[in-house]
Amino acid sequence: MRIAFSIALVVVAGAVTAGTTACSDRDRPPPPAARVPQPPRRVIEPPAGMVRPLPPHAIRADGVGPYKLGDRVTSLLQQLPSGPRIVRFEIPGIVRTSLIRAEDDTVLIGGETAATFVAVTGREVARTESGVHVGATLAEVERVTGSIVDEVDRARDPRLVVPGDLRNLRLVLANDRVVAIVVTAETAAPRTGPEPVCERPAIKPGIAFTACLGPTGELIEIAGDDLVVRAADGVARLAALRIPDLVFARPLRNVVDGRDEIVAITSPPDDEKRRWAISLYRLEGTRFTKVIDGDPLYELASAQTRWIGAELRDVDLYLEVSSRSDGIEVGGLLTTRSSGTIRDVAAISPVTVNRRQGKATPGESSDAGVSTRTDAGSANP
Repeated sequence: MRIAFSIALVVVAGAVTAGTTACSDRDRPPPPAARVPQPPRRVIEPPAGMVRPLPPHAIRADGVGPYKLGDRVTSLLQQLPSGPRIVRFEIPGIVRTSLIRAEDDTVLIGGETAATFVAVTGREVARTESGVHVGATLAEVERVTGSIVDEVDRARDPRLVVPGDLRNLRLVLANDRVVAIVVTAETAAPRTGPEPVCERPAIKPGIAFTACLGPTGELIEIAGDDLVVRAADGVARLAALRIPDLVFARPLRNVVDGRDEIVAITSPPDDEKRRWAISLYRLEGTRFTKVIDGDPLYELASAQTRWIGAELRDVDLYLEVSSRSDGIEVGGLLTTRSSGTIRDVAAISPVTVNRRQGKATPGESSDAGVSTRTDAGSANP
């Protein structure tokens, strides 16, 4: 009996102890959660140096991407990686500028203390808003820009064109395809002058250009060094003109009297030296007279082209002629090639040539290679 009572006490005591322990466990606050170590806070430092925009860049009237006309050369150099990015580009009497190479040599910035032109020679590096880019065809340029600029008081090498939507751009062509785009300083507004003597006739197949050499308008054919002037109907032959070593001939409006004249750029072939000259012809009846007689413009020798790291055969000029009341101003672009592609582009120094005072005589005209074969009114070629 005593043993049983003892066992009962032990059982009761154990139950009480267990109950007390259970109650105390419920009342005890849960242990704090283990703290997970936080990773160190990431601090993003600003990049060292300047953040450079990447191509393709936009070609606009004020420059190409970050390379703006008028920017100082020193500030432009700060945008480029370190290294020899600027060269001196100089040939006395033709070109004098510093040339900055950017974007793997596919963007060229020229100027002495500030940028005066920006050229693009790479296919993918930049394009205009309308989509003009290096590699585009002339037909594509005309389609996306609406037109090619034709100014009566300016005459350009046919390989140099101006798109209708950006008049201070110059597109350099080879086989009717754009090989370089040059953004130049804003061109002057069209000059006002006397009323033209006629409206230039519409161009026709086989015709190089049309002009207002007289009051009814004319069509001009070019075959090699020979020019033939026909009446606006395309049948009657009015005059003929032979210009040896012809590079190009175009109509140019005389801003004094409103008549067109024919400006011709010539360059005789020479392996050691190249010369460019200008002549200006005016039609008087059925004969041409010279207003400018083969005046020299630019001269390049092999030794000079090596100053800019090029051979004479790889250098070319793309000339642009502007009519003035007292004469003619000639400027344009110089290019060099390497492995058949454009390497360098630079604006050349302008030259002014004065018109002769008074009219040249027909005798002077024929002495300088002007043909007197007129066959006026004849349908024979």
